[in-house]
Amino acid sequence: HAVQHARAYAFLEFRSAMVPMLNVANGFMPILLMIGMFVLYSTGSVLLLTIGVALFALATLFSFVTLPVEFDASNRALAWIKEKGIVTSTEYEMSKDALWWAAMTYVVAALGMLAQLLYYLNLLGGRRND
Repeated sequence: HAVQHARAYAFLEFRSAMVPMLNVANGFMPILLMIGMFVLYSTGSVLLLTIGVALFALATLFSFVTLPVEFDASNRALAWIKEKGIVTSTEYEMSKDALWWAAMTYVVAALGMLAQLLYYLNLLGGRRND
């Protein structure tokens, strides 16, 4: 990540710019989602839940913006390890495997966030007053 920062990697810059907004959003989002669902089911009003879902969508976007940052960092680390020759070929393959699976944790997290966002959107869009 240090190289990405030094070279002003666009996804890292965008991700870093999102952090202050997410710090605020994460303070309000859980309570807005919980109260919003209660209000939705008791009165039919979607306002609080809509705000909570919008904040959750921001967090979901952050998860997806993180993906290219992590994959790029892993690729840069592998290139550096290979260039410096500090590991054997077996250790290099093990490093490659470890970094791949570490990156996959971010993919799973992003997909989980997307699934949860779709659930919340379904709550908002699935109500009919017919």
